[in-house]
Amino acid sequence: MPLKLTFVLLGFALWGHAAETTEPRSSASGFIRYWPGELPVVLSVPHDGARNSADIPDRTNGVTVRDSHAAALGFELRDALRARFGRAPHLIVCELSRKKVDCNRVIAEGAAGHPQAEQVWREYHALIDDAEREVLARSKHGLYLDIHSHGHPKKRIEIGYLLKPADLRLPDERLDASVAARSSIRWLSQRTPATFPELLRGETSLGGLFAARGLASIPAPGETLAPGDPYFNGAYDIEAHGSRDKSRLDAAQLEVPAPMRDTPERRAATASAITDALETYFKKHFGAPLRGADEVAPAKAR
Repeated sequence: MPLKLTFVLLGFALWGHAAETTEPRSSASGFIRYWPGELPVVLSVPHDGARNSADIPDRTNGVTVRDSHAAALGFELRDALRARFGRAPHLIVCELSRKKVDCNRVIAEGAAGHPQAEQVWREYHALIDDAEREVLARSKHGLYLDIHSHGHPKKRIEIGYLLKPADLRLPDERLDASVAARSSIRWLSQRTPATFPELLRGETSLGGLFAARGLASIPAPGETLAPGDPYFNGAYDIEAHGSRDKSRLDAAQLEVPAPMRDTPERRAATASAITDALETYFKKHFGAPLRGADEVAPAKAR
């Protein structure tokens, strides 16, 4: 069997997902795959790789735990979005084990100085950049979601915007433009008709829309981050590809608990709820439906 076909079939076997109708692009190393899309949505999965490489030593520093079922959830969400809107999001998946490379860390930590791991790391981010360019060629806006899994005691989706727990505990009146500027949704905060507290944790925030559809989340209305509560606020992927710094895509890291991802039925329900939430989110905050419009809401007066 040809090597390339072996890789493709192996990937589907690992995640238990039916063959896609869109042929993925494979990176030169063969460890990164990219399913192009047409929606202004980019999905990525950096930590669910199960493939090994004898040529790359195991990392000895940093986290190496696999985000189980994260890729399967990414595929399920891609399918749900395509079924709802007739167009698919972009999806980038790292198939190499996190023991070998962590694409959600700066390259020094994520590749540990090994040239082949550095190649995989660069390929992953280059393909996200390609997806961003494709989005912006069609639309004036876009949303990037980095998909992970967690095993924390509180079974809720932890939505990371690069804001620290102390920021999430601020009262609404202190969630001002300076806080928004430190977030991975900085660009959107300047354009949505909503206030930043609403965008961050109101009823039409990602967390609010998820919670209304049965997916407990934080930040969201009525949810608090108590002292000592573990919380993933986002890492390198949304720093590099979110709007806090250089990107025109707004971004969030989604840390999904086991009860929302650990069986096909639960993944399907989660993907359906997220898809429904994104339809409302784009209408409310981007001023453009996901069903084809490519205009954004006018910028708010400053």
